[in-house]
Amino acid sequence: MPTHDDDPNSLKKDVQEPESAGRQGGAPVSEIERKLTSAAEELGTWLGTAERKTTEFIGQQGTIADHLVRIRDTASRLLAQIEKGRERSR
Repeated sequence: MPTHDDDPNSLKKDVQEPESAGRQGGAPVSEIERKLTSAAEELGTWLGTAERKTTEFIGQQGTIADHLVRIRDTASRLLAQIEKGRERSR
């Protein structure tokens, strides 16, 4: 991972404080960077999990559709048997 020194567009390029120096009322630059990195990693993990679950769900749609077709066909067959039974009993 490139450091802020490698990135000319870094938001920290104007900060002249050494990493160990703290700012009045704020965290040291390195602490802010650590927290941002941690938040980015956590967000990446969350997004990766969401993507995996979505992919699994999409992959299961065919299986779910097959099960629903079988349930529909079984229900239709049972309803037809019930209707025949009603007609016989009349």
